[in-house]
Amino acid sequence: MTTKIEQYSGGYSPQIIDQFKQRTFVKQGAFLKPYLTPNLTVLDCGCGPGSMTLDIAELVSPGSVFGIDSSPIQIEQALRLQNERAITNAHFTTGSAYSLPYADEQFDVVFAHAVLYHLLTPEKALAEFLRVLKPGGLVALRDACHSGDMMMPQTDYLTAAWTTIEKVFRYQGGNIYFGSEHKRLLLEQGFKNITITCTYDTFATDADKHSIRDYWQQFLNKDHRELILDQHWLTPTELIKQCEALDHWCDNPASFFARARCEAIARK
Repeated sequence: MTTKIEQYSGGYSPQIIDQFKQRTFVKQGAFLKPYLTPNLTVLDCGCGPGSMTLDIAELVSPGSVFGIDSSPIQIEQALRLQNERAITNAHFTTGSAYSLPYADEQFDVVFAHAVLYHLLTPEKALAEFLRVLKPGGLVALRDACHSGDMMMPQTDYLTAAWTTIEKVFRYQGGNIYFGSEHKRLLLEQGFKNITITCTYDTFATDADKHSIRDYWQQFLNKDHRELILDQHWLTPTELIKQCEALDHWCDNPASFFARARCEAIARK
């Protein structure tokens, strides 16, 4: 399969950005929180609309946090949220993880949540993280690994939908199994004292399930419908069946989704 273009596979629909805004550092960054203290300088790479970045800013104050994202839409949202929360020790900019606009050895911590598994060459981003970290500085990664996911109860069409999702990710440079590669890649880049953990983001309430159903239906039938049909991965009828499978899953009182997240802490 040939990669057409490297880009964030989820897209930037209002619905998806709203989901990003619900992320909190207390939940998604719990594995890093014990390492954060006042006066640190932190980089949040792939900061999205800034909810976690601003949480970090409060934890490290009077230190500083710098949020960077490739999407101007996300940075616009982050600046708006920063104004609403009246936090002054956060700084946002657009830019690439492959070429960070920061000096060598500038940061005590680099945090990348759900970023590297969207990249075609994540090792290049890790090399940049190493460059901008101070000696002894810490990198913290959290990425998906679909082999650990539980979307229950399973059905043939639901399994097929995940096969389609994986094809979209692969086509655009991503890898939904990437989290399991953390330790190997960190070792290859020269990081030390690596700690690996795994946790789940769980979606079991009616509201949670509706959110997941809407997210993946948007992904399949709106954001990437043209790509899926142009690549002949599915017929229109098959695409409808996969989206309907998400409806059936959502409506089942016994259903839930537990998304596996691999986490890594390492030192320069």
